[in-house]
Order: sequence, then structure tokens, then C-alpha cells
Amino acid sequence: MPTNIQPGDPTTVGARNFRALWAGAAVTNLADGVVKLALPLVAVSMTDSPALVAGVTLANTLPWLLFSLPAGVLADRVDRRHLIMTMAAVRALALAVLMGGVLADVLPLAGLYAGALLLGTAEVFADTTRMSVVSMVVPRNRMESTFAKLTATETAANEFIGPPLGGLLAAAGLAVALGAGAVGYAGALLALAIMTGHYRSGRHRSTASTPRLRAEIREGVQYVWRERALRTLLLVAGAASGCWAAWTAVIVVYAVAPGPLDLSRSEYGLLIGALGVGGVVGASVAPALIRRLGRQVVLVTSMVCFAVLLAAPAVSSSARLIAVATVLGGAGSGAWNVTYSSLRALVVPEEMMGRYSGVSRLTSWGSMPMGALVAGLTAELIGVRAVFWGGAGVSVLVLAATLRTVTSPEFRRLEARATAFDEPEPAHPHRS
Repeated sequence: MPTNIQPGDPTTVGARNFRALWAGAAVTNLADGVVKLALPLVAVSMTDSPALVAGVTLANTLPWLLFSLPAGVLADRVDRRHLIMTMAAVRALALAVLMGGVLADVLPLAGLYAGALLLGTAEVFADTTRMSVVSMVVPRNRMESTFAKLTATETAANEFIGPPLGGLLAAAGLAVALGAGAVGYAGALLALAIMTGHYRSGRHRSTASTPRLRAEIREGVQYVWRERALRTLLLVAGAASGCWAAWTAVIVVYAVAPGPLDLSRSEYGLLIGALGVGGVVGASVAPALIRRLGRQVVLVTSMVCFAVLLAAPAVSSSARLIAVATVLGGAGSGAWNVTYSSLRALVVPEEMMGRYSGVSRLTSWGSMPMGALVAGLTAELIGVRAVFWGGAGVSVLVLAATLRTVTSPEFRRLEARATAFDEPEPAHPHRS
């Protein structure tokens, strides 16, 4: 692979760049955790309609359905670090505008939706691109441990620290929480500025001879379609993500007073933070579990934990029971992300990584706006608990599909390709 020549030990340069990328991801996800708790609370302060509250989650996740594929193509065309930095700046500015609207008490619900949509769009481009950068600074034989670090850090920041912090900040004032998110994205921008080198795909050039956008998207889709096991896992993840978004869209109505759980804003932040507790644990132990039990067992167990998360509020209004289930659901999510992400990084060619990530995000996250939409309408017409019953039913089908996939010959062949990368190799920033 072409490399950007750097003075000094290239291994040291790669380690420094990864630490900067890691720090940027941590601060970004901390801001995400604060903001994604604050936005529904802003909506709840404007309306008591479950459908309209769920509309915030719909607006925030809709960009995954609209822009995942173009984001993957762009990640293979431009300097990936610069793209992530630009998106951090966009998010900081968007939150500054929302904060001003809340402070002046002039922010309409439509304006909140617009802000959530812009924040979600920037997240699509940043997150799709970040996964492509990891393989450019980390040796392939260290992918599992690297993704364990990243996933644990992102989960801790996004779901463990961010939501409780967001709850405390929201208790002080919704504008305070939004402003803190803006500061967080600005901090991520500074962390990424420390990285050195160029991060354009080594084999993909943005020149006049580059295939059209549609052709490049088609290449990415065709690659995923040929990889049958990866394709099925993506579809499974998509169904699970839709249920996750449904849970996220209405849990605030179910949990915060006068909902059945009768929680305060800060207590609601602690409940959502339970996802992070489980996520950190699941991500941290995933590499050891993969070595001892294999990817198949880890993926299936992760889906079992996810089913428990969805079923708990359907059968109980006990805050303690739901908190335990939330921890288990977070653990399953963390373990799944490490297992799948490391497998993908090992078998997908680097020059295809951006487009593959785009297809992956479209499939696994593009279902979230649909889940939020269905959840809002179901909660409005039938009741909030019906959303959880529906998600629990879908999770059983998802679990069955996962079990069938990981026991297939295609998955065993994929595993054989992944385990072939057992020799250390230096990691360098790529040169454009």
C-alpha cells in the first residue's frame, strides 16, 4: 500500500495518529450521548404527543437511509480525516443555533426537527468515514483489540457517561445540555487536527476518469451482495437496529413522569446510561470471548441479550428490572459491534472500505427512521407497550436468522479468511 513518508519511527507515528482518532471518537460520542438525550427532552417540553416526540428520533436517524451510500463513496474519494473534521464543525454550529433558539424561547418543533436532521446527516458522513480510517492506522492483526478499545470507549461515552451527564445538564437547563454538546464537537475537531499524514484511499483516485457516483455505489452494493454471510448479518443488524430505534423513540414517554416508570430527567439519564454500562462490559470482553468461544457464539449470545432488552418493558413496569435488561442489551450491542466490525475490517479490501461502510450503515442503520416512525404511530394509536411487544417478536426472528447464518458454510469460509491475517504489519497513514 502506498504510504505517506513521515519522519521518525512509522510505528510511533501510527500510534500517535490512532490515539488522536481515538480521542476524537471519545469526545464525539460523549457529545452524542448528551445531545441524543437532550433532543427528546426538548420535544417533550413542547408536546405530549408520542408521535411528535418520536419525530425527533425519526429526523435524527433518517439521514442513515438517505445518505449512507453517498457517504461511503465520498469516503473513498476525499481525505477521510478532513471529512470527519468538517462534520464535527457542522454539528457544533447546528447545536449553537438550537441552543440560541431554546434560550430565546423561539424554537418551533419544526426547527427542532430540522436541527436533528442536520445533526444526523453530519453523523452519517463522520461515522461512515471513521471506520475507514481505522484500517489505515492499525495493523490488521490487531483489529479485534483495536475495535474493542474503540467500541468500549464510544459506548462508555455515548451511553454510559453521556446520557447521565445530559440528564444533569438538562435538569439545569435544556440550552445548557445543547451548548455542552456543541463544545464537545469542537473538542473532537481539535483532537483530529493533531493527526498527521493524508487519509485518502490509496487505490481510489478522485479524477476525471473516476466512475460516476452511481457506478461506484453499484460496486459497493455488488461487493456486499457477493459476500453472502456478511450480507445476511447486515440484514439481521438492520432489523435489530429498527427495533432499537423504536425502543429509543418511545422509551422517554414510558420512563419520564408521568409515564409508567415515573422517572425524573436525571433518573432517565441514568436508565439510558445503563446501556453504556453493559456496552463497555460487552465490548471489553468480546476479544477474549471470540478467542475462547468463537465469533458464532458471541454473535448469537449478543442477539439473546438484545431480545431481553426489548421484552422487559413489554412485560414489566419495574424500573429495576428494565435497568437490568438495559444493561444486558448494551452488553449484547457492544459485543456484536466488536465482533462484526473486526471481522469486516479483516476481510473487506481497503479501497472498498468506504463504500462497504456506506452499504453497511444503510442496511444496519437505515432501518432506524422506519423503526422510529412505526413506534411513534403504534404508541399513538395503540399504546407505548405495544411497541415493546412488537420489538420482542421481531427479535426472536432476528435471533433465528443469526443462528442459521453463523452455522453456514459461507460463514466458516469467511472466518478462515479473517484468521489468515495473523502476521504483524506496520500501519501508516495513506498518501493521496
